[in-house]
Amino acid sequence: MKNSLPIFPLALVALPGTIQSLQIFEERYLNMVKQCMSENHGFVIVLKINDSSEFGISKKGTYVEIIDFNTLPNGLLGITVKADNKVSINNVCQLADGLHIADVKPEIDPEVDNQALLAEYPEIINILSQIIKHPKINELPIKVDFNSADSIAYHLAGLIPLTSSQKQNLLEAFDASQRLSILAKYIEKISTL
Repeated sequence: MKNSLPIFPLALVALPGTIQSLQIFEERYLNMVKQCMSENHGFVIVLKINDSSEFGISKKGTYVEIIDFNTLPNGLLGITVKADNKVSINNVCQLADGLHIADVKPEIDPEVDNQALLAEYPEIINILSQIIKHPKINELPIKVDFNSADSIAYHLAGLIPLTSSQKQNLLEAFDASQRLSILAKYIEKISTL
C-alpha cells in the first residue's frame, strides 16, 4: 500500500473483508479509478461526517482494492471493491480537480486469543452462520474466517441493518474484544425492535 492515497468520502463504511458495489459518476472519481487501475493500487473509503473538521470526514477509514468493474444499465461506471484493512488518515489535502488525497497508515489491532474470545459470543457465530446460508447471501463472494473474531464481527456487521455511524464505531474499536462487545449490544437492540 502506498503512503499517500486517494480518499473517497461516502455515507457508508466499508468493513475489512467485506465487498462493496459503488456507482462512480463524478469526473474526479472516474479519474481516481483509472489511476488506481493503471498504477495497481487501491484507495481509501472514509465516512462523511457532519462536524466542523476541515474536510468533514472520519480520521479512520478502510483501504479497498477494485476487484471488478462494469458499465451499469444507467450508463454509469460500476465498480466492486474488496475492503482490505483499517487505516488512519492524516494530512488530507484537496487537488485542483477536487479529489482528496491523504497520508495513510495501516492500523493493526492488538492480538487477541480468538478461540477464547469467540467462545464468549456463540450467538454471534450462530447468527452469522444462519445468515450466510440465505440464498441471496450465499451468492455473494463472502469468505468468512470462522477462526477470526474480526472476520466474524466485520462480516456480520456488514450483513445486518446497522447505521453507518454504528459500523464506524466497530471499525474504530480498539480490538476484536471491544468490537464483539459493541456488536453484541447492537444485535440485542435489533432483536428488541
